[in-house]
Parts: sequence; C-alpha cells; structure tokens
Amino acid sequence: MKRCAAFPLLMLLSACAVGPDYRRPDVALPDAYYRSVPGATGRSIADAGWWQVFGDPQLTTLINEALHDNLDLAIAASQIVQAEAQVAAARSPLFPRVLGQVQGSRSNQNVTFTTASSFLAALALSWEIDFWGRYLRATEAARASLLASEDARRSVIASLVSSVAQQYLQLQGLRQRLEIVQRTAIAQRDTLRLVTLLSQQGVQSAAEVRQAESQVLTTENQIPGIELQIAQAEDALALLLGKAPRSFDTSAGLTAAAVLPQVPAGVPSELLDRRPDIRQAEQQLVAANANIGVAKAQFFPSISLTGSLGRASDTLRGVVSSGGQNVRSVAASVNQPLFEGGALVANYDIARAQAEQAAVAYRRTILIALQEVSDALVAFDRDRVAAEGNRNRVEVSAEALRLAQLRFRSGVISFLEVLDTQRQLLAAELDLNASELNQRLSAVQLYKALGGGWNPGK
Repeated sequence: MKRCAAFPLLMLLSACAVGPDYRRPDVALPDAYYRSVPGATGRSIADAGWWQVFGDPQLTTLINEALHDNLDLAIAASQIVQAEAQVAAARSPLFPRVLGQVQGSRSNQNVTFTTASSFLAALALSWEIDFWGRYLRATEAARASLLASEDARRSVIASLVSSVAQQYLQLQGLRQRLEIVQRTAIAQRDTLRLVTLLSQQGVQSAAEVRQAESQVLTTENQIPGIELQIAQAEDALALLLGKAPRSFDTSAGLTAAAVLPQVPAGVPSELLDRRPDIRQAEQQLVAANANIGVAKAQFFPSISLTGSLGRASDTLRGVVSSGGQNVRSVAASVNQPLFEGGALVANYDIARAQAEQAAVAYRRTILIALQEVSDALVAFDRDRVAAEGNRNRVEVSAEALRLAQLRFRSGVISFLEVLDTQRQLLAAELDLNASELNQRLSAVQLYKALGGGWNPGK
C-alpha cells in the first residue's frame, strides 16, 4: 500500500517542469489597415468562400481537384503524420519501460572440472522519473512542431488555392485577349479589302493599301505569342492539379460583378489567428521556448528506478517448473552531471538563442503579413481605378473609330486617321483586359493576404 501511495507522488513530482512557460509576445498592431479602401467596412472578404467572391463554378471545381490531387499538399500531409509520430516518440520516456529477459549461460570450473549452467526468465522495468520536466518540455516542443506542421499544411492550401485561382484567371484573361486581337484583325482585314477596292478605282493610293496591310500583319503577329502563353498557363494549371498537361474550359467567363466594387479587410488583429504562416511561426516559437526547458533540465540530476521479477534455475525446464527459484530486485539511482566540457551550458545557450530567433521571426512574419495586406489593398484599389479609366477609354476610342470611318467615307479625312484610331481602340481594349485581370488577381492576392481559408462544405 505504501508503494501504491508513493506512485502518484512520483508522478506529481515528475509533472514539475523547469524553463519558461510560453506567453505570446506583445505585438503592436494598428486598429485598421493603413491602406484600407475608404467606406469598405464590415465583414472581411477572408470570411467568404471563393465561389461567393467570383461566382465561377468551374473555378470551384478546379480548386477542389487541386485540393485532392496536388503533390505539394500530399507532402505536407505526410509531414503531419511524421510530426504526430515525433510527438509519440517524445512522450514515450514519461512512461516506464518494460522488457522481457531470457538469459542462459554455461561455464567450466578449471579447478573441479565441472560445468555449471544457469537460466533466467524475468520481466524488467526501468523508469526515469521526469522530476525536472525534461520530457514534458520535449513533448511540448514536439506537440508545437506538430501544430506548426498542420499550419504549414494550411499555408500550402492557401497558396495552392490562390495559385489555382490566379492561374485560372490568367488563362481566362489570355483567352479574352486573344479574342480581342482576333476580332480586331478581322475588322482590319475588312478595312483592308475596302481600301484595296478603292485603290483599284483610283480613289486611294497604293501606299495606303500597304499601310493597311502592315497594320493587319502587326495585329495578327500578336496571336502566336498569346497562344503560346495560353498553352503555358494551361500546363502550369495542370501541374497545380497534379495532372499531366491538358486543356481547360474557361468559356463560362466572369461577369463584371465578379470583382467586388469595395473589399472590406476587417481588422489586423484577426491575422494572428487567421493566417496559417503566423500561426506556424508562433508554434515554432512555442517549440523553441520549450526546448529551453529541455536544455535546462539537463543540469539537474536524473532519478531512475529499476526492478525485475522472474525465475532462475540451473536447467531450462526449471525456469517454468517448481524446480526454479523466484528472483526479484529493486534499485534506484541518481546521476548528477559534474563536468561535460561545457556541453550543457552550450546547449542551453543554443536553445535560448533559437528561441530569440523564433521570437524575431514571429514578429517579422506579422509585419510581412501587414505589408502584403497593404500592398494588396492599394493594388486592388488602383487596378479598379485603372479599369474604370480604360473602360471609358474603350468607349471613347470606339466612338472615335466610328466617326473616323464615317468621315473617311465622306472624303473629309485620309485613311491614315482611320488606321490611327483603329490602333488606339486596340490598345485601349488590351489595356482594359490587362487592368480587369489585374483587379481580379489583386482580389485573389488580398484574399490570401488576409488569411482566407477554403472550406468546400461551408
């Protein structure tokens, strides 16, 4: 009974842990993002799902496919399994070790010329009492590393989802760009046929025909380059999905309402619990802080208990029959490090330095997150303004081309002015395509910067 009562006491003593307990560092965060869009308040865009932001079912399908088959995500999942095993390995010294022992020996006595045999079968128990919390701290560090691995996987998911969305939008923008160029080339060929007919009738000169031909060829020569970019975008998207290169259907398209006119960002304090990279950096800090306790506990004595219970006999049969003898032993030992050439102090200094580095890395990760949100906010706002300006520019250029064609047919202006307005309209349409694409891409980047997650069942 005394032994049974002493066991919980020993467990209680082993629960003491030297070293500093973790506390989240104080980080001064602003009340609002520096470059928040005026008037964009309320629920953060990071709380919404991708399908709610863009309303494109094809994009949602591709993201689900990437989450299922992406190879980087599979590696991250395997790393979590490894981290779980490391937690179990770090926790195992907290429990006694039980071993089964079977021994047999045979010896000759030189004096009596006799042979002696001995056999032993026993259960052996050994237990190092974690009096100073060395293994508790090691388990704490391993558990924090596991959480960091899980957050690393979430970070891979966030990057994967944003990469798929950006690549899909890029592919869609390139196909819209190709359509603009092809449509413009068809219109310019119609104009070329008209100028050629007028030249044959002596109304226009051959020089104007050559200029019209040059403009058509200049426009058509853009098509191979865009087609190459489309093929490369499809290959990159297939790689994100963990598949071989293939073609993708983007014909559904995105409406103008797919990009929100205002993007509420929420408050900066939400980043600490929402962004996986910040959570990962904090768990790495927790692990480094726990390792200080592991290093400090090595300065103190280790207390171990050992015991064995079994049977011994001079014959193998006697071990399992009444002919053997019961044997048992109990022992306790205390080992105090006295001199190890400065290794203990060096390990402790290393652990403290690594904790300081982890604390700095944690603060740096937060600052990077604030920078990314600020960059994405201003990019989204400026791209929105640029898209509105280019939209107006396209309308003005299209009207200018219509009037120029009417005046040309009336003989008021030369054909060179028509060619110039055609070039201006094409440039305006291409710039509008680029600014609308940039606005969509910046919305994706902002979603990622704010720590937006992915929950298909939401």
